[in-house]
This record gives sequence, structure tokens and C-alpha cells, in this order.
Amino acid sequence: MSKKRKNLYSIIIFLVIVFCFVIVEIFLTSNSHHSIFRIFLRYLPGNFKVIGACYSSNGINFEKQGAVGCLWGGSSGILLKDGTIILAGLDFSDRKGIEDKQTSHGIKGVGFLQGRDGWNFSKFKPEINNLDRDIIACGDPTLVELPKGGYRMYFTDGKDGCHGTAPLLSAYSQDGHTYFFEGKITGAQGINLEAVDFTVLYEKNSKRYYIYTRTENFDEADVLESADGRYFTKRFRIQTPFSFQFAIIDEGDYYSAYGGHVPADNKPGSNLRYPAKAISADGINWERTQDQPTGPWLRNRTYCNTYAVIKKEDGYYFY
Repeated sequence: MSKKRKNLYSIIIFLVIVFCFVIVEIFLTSNSHHSIFRIFLRYLPGNFKVIGACYSSNGINFEKQGAVGCLWGGSSGILLKDGTIILAGLDFSDRKGIEDKQTSHGIKGVGFLQGRDGWNFSKFKPEINNLDRDIIACGDPTLVELPKGGYRMYFTDGKDGCHGTAPLLSAYSQDGHTYFFEGKITGAQGINLEAVDFTVLYEKNSKRYYIYTRTENFDEADVLESADGRYFTKRFRIQTPFSFQFAIIDEGDYYSAYGGHVPADNKPGSNLRYPAKAISADGINWERTQDQPTGPWLRNRTYCNTYAVIKKEDGYYFY
């Protein structure tokens, strides 16, 4: 590519980023749900949409919405012990991702945001160590808190294509900011380890890790089961009254899951604008709650993503 064309390309990328952040600012400061800017945002190409945020004090009634990022594809989120929220996903404004400064290998395409109040976030690049290859992320990573402290980041390697056979890998962190590559996950002979668009839960009662992954049916999920989160011994299918992408919250005595709607919900009188909610005592058997999420916004569209749901002291934040 000639120097002139490279400069032109850089200028175009810069203008797109500036434009996107102007739109985010307008989105955040506009009080009208019918403003032309909000209407315009609905028709932006997927890669250029902002990452939206919704707030509910009780996980049922939504009270506020806004935007926290731009040129972003959401995947997961986690609340650190110090109160910091970390959102992980794909960063379309910076495809370099994160790099192991010792080996010069990297995880391409991933991006990370951090913030404390649920609304104001800044980009950061976690440290990654011990990478022995270059990795191209496929719509992840996914973060989970570990039972004995620390965090694990799961991600797939799409270097040979983002499909069901992309290998699943992980990295460990003590603080949520510095990670050490652990390599591919493994499993018992004959266990299918493929995972696409997955959610991870450590189920404290059974002391098992569950990786839920998409199937061909909206109201089902395949589940990979492991005692240590690295070696998986079972794969089985469960019914879910919600669809991908969903997030799971540990409520103490039970788990709450927020996700998309299933085909059975598509009937006259159904409110499909807001996420579906279900609860479970074991992470396997899910039951739709009687009170379903709702809010004040009534246009013909879907509100409030469920890529990441963070429960703070003052309520629930949806991203």
C-alpha cells in the first residue's frame, strides 16, 4: 500500500471514530426518546453501533439508559473485588488487541473497558503473558470469577476461521488486569469441546464449571462441565426459557439469568422489548419468573443488551 493511501486510510478511520464519539455524546445528552439522533443510531451498521447500557434498581423495572462506548462488540463483563467493572469484547476501532511484550504474540481484536459507576468507562489493555501463538478472537472473550480468588478469561482462536471448530483457550489472572495464558482447554475422550457464543458459570453448590454454548435451537443450550474449568468431562443439553446471548448473576441462594426471547414468546400481547428473566438453584434447571423485565420505553425495538449484566450495591447494569 502506498504512503498516500495509508495516510488516506488513517484519516478516514480517525473521522469515523470522531463521528462515532460525537454521536455517543448526543445519545447521552438527549432526553428525547424520539430524537432524530436516536432514530439515526438504529440504522448504523452493526460494527459502528455504540454499546448501550440500561439500569434497574431491582432487575425488573428499567429506569435509565445511555451509552458507554463506541465501535464496540460486547461479549461479557465482571465486577472486581475493588468495585471496578470490566467489560470485555471486540474493539472495532483498534484491531491490534493485546500483546505479550515478551513473546510479541497477541490476541487480536479484543478490547477492554473499565469503570466504577456503571456509566463512565475508559479503554485499557490488560497484560498477557506466556502466549505461544497469535490468536484472532471470535466474538469473545468471556470472564468468570474463580472460587478461590482470581479470574479466568475464556476465548476462541479464529485464526483458521470463526466457526464451531475454533479451539477454546483460557488465561488466568489474580487481579483482572494481568493474565497468564493457560493454553487450550482439554477434555475426556470423545467429549465435544466446541463452543460458540458461550456463557460461563462457576456453580458453587456442585463445585462445577459450566460453559453454556449455542445450539441450533433458540430455547436450548449445550453445557460443558468441568471440576477445574480446564478439563471437561461431560457435555449435555438443557432447555432454557431464554436465548443467547445471556448473562448469569449469582443472587446468593439462587441464580438469575437474563437473555433473549425464545420462539414460544412470539405471541399476541407479548412484550419483547426487554430481556427475558429466569431463575435456577443449580444452573441447569431454569424457570421463567412471573415478573418479567419491563420499562418506560415503548417503541418497536429491543432495549437493554444481556451480553453482560453486573449487579452492584445500587442495582443491575445491563450492557
